[in-house]
Amino acid sequence: MLQTGRSGLIAVVMGGFYNPVYAEILRCITAALKARNLESLLVDAESDENLDHLVGELSRYRIDGAISTLAIRSPKVASNLERLGIPIVAINSRRHGKMRVVSTSNRTTGSTAGNALIERGCRKLAYLAGRDNPSQHDRQRSFCKAVTTRGLAPPEIVVAGFTYEEGYLAASRLFASGARPDGIFCVNDLVAIGAMDAIKLQFGLRVPEDVQVIGCDDIPMAGWRRHDLTTFAQDMEALGVACADLLQDEPPAQTLTIPSQLILRGTTLP
Repeated sequence: MLQTGRSGLIAVVMGGFYNPVYAEILRCITAALKARNLESLLVDAESDENLDHLVGELSRYRIDGAISTLAIRSPKVASNLERLGIPIVAINSRRHGKMRVVSTSNRTTGSTAGNALIERGCRKLAYLAGRDNPSQHDRQRSFCKAVTTRGLAPPEIVVAGFTYEEGYLAASRLFASGARPDGIFCVNDLVAIGAMDAIKLQFGLRVPEDVQVIGCDDIPMAGWRRHDLTTFAQDMEALGVACADLLQDEPPAQTLTIPSQLILRGTTLP
């Protein structure tokens, strides 16, 4: 560091380790950094507000950059890092200042989910949403637009969260209210698996015969025989490489989008 003025240390700011998808994201980011002779410093934070408080800490470590899987909602967070000369790449975030953003194709994912359910005979749709998060908002808006564009009523929206338990409770509230959707898109796989358990165990309905379900992320348990969940796979290897590349380059602020792929399994009809 004395010779080059650089530490070769990159802070990887993450939260939400209850979701297996983040372990895979972390693996791919650290692999991409190591391929560029960079080392990772894991910072566990639950929100971008926590990241704001950690700005001073990050500068103390003399890091050369930061990759955040947390959406940066506050321009103050980005500007503080920028003022310290720390380049930052944020995943699935709005762009602020010179911050670089790598995003999964959330808008395409939402519209593809809506069309996939409609093409398989669904006519009453619902969306189990996450909390305040840019990627979740993009999925929700594009899903609703796809449904109404096809001439159907707007989907029922129930705010769940991001965990299995929240998915179970959200589906329970939805069906207990008298709503009977025949197709549900969920913000992620954990919510989808929780929703399916509620649908089957509490209301005696069948998936996919009575209700078709689509998740998002393609976590390992989505492919387990018990769940066999139709979902969207995200190219985590490409995401990790894009984060590392954007961090090392000196381009103007920009956003790279990583496409996702619909994986058809047993929770949707042929």
